Amino acid sequence: YAKFTDSGLVKVAISDEDAFFNTDWDIAFRRYIIRLNSGVSGPSCVVGARTASGTTFDGLTQVPANIPLRAEAYFNATCDFVPDTSGIGGPLTVLSSFWSYSQCVAMTGNVFVIRTRDNRYVKLQVTSYYSPTAQATCDSTGSVPQPSGSGAVRVKWAFVNGP
Repeated sequence: YAKFTDSGLVKVAISDEDAFFNTDWDIAFRRYIIRLNSGVSGPSCVVGARTASGTTFDGLTQVPANIPLRAEAYFNATCDFVPDTSGIGGPLTVLSSFWSYSQCVAMTGNVFVIRTRDNRYVKLQVTSYYSPTAQATCDSTGSVPQPSGSGAVRVKWAFVNGP
């Protein structure tokens, strides 16, 4: 669990159980699942969305007007689980399109916008799931060398101007 602050992405030391009642975190990482503190994921109002295809991290200087920010909803109104489209069976989180899967977790390069509980905007891109060298191999060949350093998620992020 972590929170976006002026001094960086700061770890919030809470248990999974406590996270459902705690508004002090913005984003959570567990292997290939990244979720926001909102909706079915937590009690806060952190929302996000993927930007348009072709958006680059460096090119995004302001949140696009009318971007459809949404809360986590990987359980629907009738309590049915909504899986991601990978076939692995993970939840369809706001940020789940940061990767695709064939034989390894490849990065899509998607850029996301997140609005924090205090109405600040963050641009975020997941750069790797494996060690940087293993990720480059996965992204270019569709397979990952061993050891892969899996679960070592790396992101780049920055505060950005609102719409």
